[in-house]
Amino acid sequence: MGQFPAGLSEILAAEFDALGEEIIAAIAREVPAYARPLEGKFGHGVRRGVDEALFRFLSLVEAGPHCTVDLAASREVYVRLGRGEVYAGRSLDNLLSAYRVGARVSWRRLGEAAARRGGLDGPALVSLAEMMFAYIDGISAASAEGYASEQYTAAGELERLWDRLGEMLLSGAAGGAIAQVARSGNVRLPGRLAAVLVPAPTGSAATHPADGEADHEADHEADPWAGSLPSRLPSGCPRAVQGADIWVFVGSTERAATRAALAKQLAGLAAVVGPAVPWGQAAASAARARFACDARSAGRLRGIAAADPLFTDEHLSALLLASDPGLITDLASRRLAPLDGLPDRTRERLAETLLHWLTLRGQRGLIAERLHIHPQTVRYRVNQLRELFGPCLEDPDTRFDLELVLRAGGAEDVATDPVSAAVREDTDEGRGPGSRRPAAVRGRPLGP
Repeated sequence: MGQFPAGLSEILAAEFDALGEEIIAAIAREVPAYARPLEGKFGHGVRRGVDEALFRFLSLVEAGPHCTVDLAASREVYVRLGRGEVYAGRSLDNLLSAYRVGARVSWRRLGEAAARRGGLDGPALVSLAEMMFAYIDGISAASAEGYASEQYTAAGELERLWDRLGEMLLSGAAGGAIAQVARSGNVRLPGRLAAVLVPAPTGSAATHPADGEADHEADHEADPWAGSLPSRLPSGCPRAVQGADIWVFVGSTERAATRAALAKQLAGLAAVVGPAVPWGQAAASAARARFACDARSAGRLRGIAAADPLFTDEHLSALLLASDPGLITDLASRRLAPLDGLPDRTRERLAETLLHWLTLRGQRGLIAERLHIHPQTVRYRVNQLRELFGPCLEDPDTRFDLELVLRAGGAEDVATDPVSAAVREDTDEGRGPGSRRPAAVRGRPLGP
C-alpha cells in the first residue's frame, strides 16, 4: 500500500498526551540513571526529547510508509542529548536504553490505536512498526554522534588541563593558582604527588641513520621520542614536557602494590621517581628526581641499571653522597692515606676487607663468607689494617668516615675539581715518587 488510511495521524496524535507521560514513567522505572525528579535542565531535556520524537514520528506517518526516514529537522535535538550525557558523566548506554524503552511503550499504545481505531491490517501494522524502529535507530545514531563528538572535545580539554597543571607543578607555581586551575577543570589533585622524570631516549637508531635517512635524523633531533612515547606511561594526571624530557605527577607511591605497578609501567624508560610530597611541594619532588637522574648519568650512583626505574627514596644515602663528590674525594684523601704506597692489588684487597670489617662489626666468619676467603686470611688482613691505621681504627668518628668513603667508592677524578686538587696536592706533599693515591681518589671503587 502506498499510504496509511486517512485520519491515522489524528488517531495517533490523540494518544500523545498520555503516551508521553507513560514513556517518561517507564524510563524512570527501567533506566536507573534517569530515576530522579524531572526538574531543571535535565527534566526539560527529557520531556523535549520525548515530545520531539513523537511529533517527528507523526510527520513520517503522514508522509506514508514508503517515505525515507528523514531526521534533518530534529537531528540536532538528539545530537545535543548525546552531548549532554557526556556533561552529566553518564554512559551513552543509558540514553540508548531510554530510547528502546520509549519505542516499546510507544508501539504498544500506538499499534493498538492504529489497529482498533485506524483499521490497519497486518501488513500495514508491520510497515508502521518498521517505520517506528527505523526512526529510533536514526535518533540513536544522532545521539551516538553527539556523544562521541563531545567526548573527543572533552578529552582534548582535559589533556590541555593536565598539561597546564603539570607545567605549574613543575615550575613551583603558587598553590592557590594551581588549586584554582584544578577547580576550573573539575579535577581533584591527590593529597600527595610524586614527580616522575622520563628522560629523552639516547642511543637510538635515529642517532646514527643509514644512508638516505638524514631527514629521519633531523626529525628525531626535533623530537627524540619520534612519536614512540610508550602508551603505558601513567595517564589521567598532570604532565609536562621540558626540553626533550617528559614529566608526569602521579599519586603517592608509598604503598608497595602501587610502587610495583608503577615500576612495571616505567620499565626500560630510565625513569626517575621523586619522593611523594604534598602536591604544593611537587617542584621539590621534581628537583630531587632531576638531581638523581643527573647523578646516575654521571656515574655517581652505583648498582642501578641505566634503564630501570629509580625511586629516589630507596637511595637516599647514595644521593646524599653524590651531592658533593668533591667532599667524598677529599675525605678519601685524608682517611685512606695509610693505604697509599701499597701495590694496587694489595690496596684494593685491604680496602674491600676494611669495608666488610666495618659493616659486619668485625665478625670474621661472615667477612670470610662474603669475601670467599679463609677466616685466617681475614685475620691476617685485619692485622695489616691495624698496623697501617693504628689506634684510629677504634675511634668512632674515623670508623664512620671510613665506611662512608668506602661505601661511596667510585668518586670522580679529583683533577676535575680545583678544590679537591688543591687538597690532593697538600696531601701528596712529602710522598716519594712511588707513592699512590687511594683508588677512590683515582676514580676506581674501593668497595665490593
